[in-house]
Amino acid sequence: MGAKIFMRNKIILFIVVFCLVSTSTLIVADKIEIKNPENKFDNMLLINQDDSIISMLEQLDQEMMLTYIEDLVEIAEKYDTSRLTGTEGCEEARDYIINEFFNMNLNTKLYDWADVGIIPPYKHLLFVSENIEATIPGKEDSEQILILMAHYDTTAITPSADDNSAGVAAVLSAAKILSQYEFNHEIRFVLVSGEEEGLLGSKAYAQNSYETCESIVNVINLDMIGYSSLDIEGDENKVRVYETCSNELTNNVIDICNNPDYVPFLNFEVYSSDDDTGHGSDQRSFCEYGFDSIFIHEYTWNDNKDRGTDTIENMDVEYATRVARLAMAIVAKYGFEDIIDNESPESPAKVEGPDNAKINEEQEYTTSTVDYDGDQIYYMFDWDDDTHSEWLGPYNSWEACIGRHTYTEQGEYRVRAKAKDIHGIQSTWRQAEEVNAKYNIIQKMFERYPLIYNIFKEINSILKLQ
Repeated sequence: MGAKIFMRNKIILFIVVFCLVSTSTLIVADKIEIKNPENKFDNMLLINQDDSIISMLEQLDQEMMLTYIEDLVEIAEKYDTSRLTGTEGCEEARDYIINEFFNMNLNTKLYDWADVGIIPPYKHLLFVSENIEATIPGKEDSEQILILMAHYDTTAITPSADDNSAGVAAVLSAAKILSQYEFNHEIRFVLVSGEEEGLLGSKAYAQNSYETCESIVNVINLDMIGYSSLDIEGDENKVRVYETCSNELTNNVIDICNNPDYVPFLNFEVYSSDDDTGHGSDQRSFCEYGFDSIFIHEYTWNDNKDRGTDTIENMDVEYATRVARLAMAIVAKYGFEDIIDNESPESPAKVEGPDNAKINEEQEYTTSTVDYDGDQIYYMFDWDDDTHSEWLGPYNSWEACIGRHTYTEQGEYRVRAKAKDIHGIQSTWRQAEEVNAKYNIIQKMFERYPLIYNIFKEINSILKLQ
């Protein structure tokens, strides 16, 4: 009798565990992972790289793009606040995107974030929302990560056809096609909210990637890709690329557009610029944290942005389709690149520098490390005051890297550093000893009495000359 009860309990326990594992949502801290039980890649297409990309370009057509755009615009038009971050419209769009990724057999995750943003007229509000990430895994021996992204939120009064249903549609279309293939490197499709309130979602995502030392080698951001002007001759064959922090990635975009095999599907002349003033978008968040990122944008500014006239009728879906093909081809080309037998550099040596730093005076900090593959190394310093250095280098193994920083507020800081090799593979962080940044009596006096400071400088200059 006891044995029967034991067996019955084992069966019940098995059923309960099976049901829990089979559910679609698993909450882990601030991350929700949506497990697809059918996530298998047995039917991936394995053919020549160039033939693969041509096949991809053929598959991404105007009908596919239009279907996604129509669905997203329909969601925006259902609500008085469109798909404003944190509203019902934004949440419905989130669920729609998740369902599309799920149908593509992609592992999908949600990342919760909360931050204070700005809405007109310059009103600060707390926003709570989610970023969405779907992944095509790379080979086990590759650490490189490629990201194709767009924002799915809107302002409060727009159908959002161009800003940014077209960008979301491009990411979904590319994901649907690329999910059929196998790549050497991991490809992520990231859709963020909070863009319209100050790049909030992308900042949270990039910061998390920075803190966890993910080897994101490039990010392609799509925002407003669906408008061409009928009043400008040839406007439909021009596209802008803002190389906010990666001219190398921009050069690869140009190479793809110039590839004669791809021209029939793209037919673009690329206009690049490193100044995206007035056109800032989510690529800036990744640039701030040291990740190579570009922003692909329509050539002529769409005045329908953030208005009730941002409709499908006022956009060029055929143009948006070709931009989507371009973005997909860039990601695929990087994804197919050979895996280099490569390891990350060692974590840098402890950062050396002054234990006591004077406020408003530049200080020097040094570190070094080794790369056993013989690659040159770049370094980044985190100053622990919400700022960090750019990637400094390249340096040879054990060659000292000098980082310079000026603290402007009194406090205790923990300076740390990490390294990456020329392939973008990053080390972990190395923590430093505590640094005390503080005023001394003379500094305080000088700041309070600038005239005395100026006299002191003159006397010091005379003494140096003698």
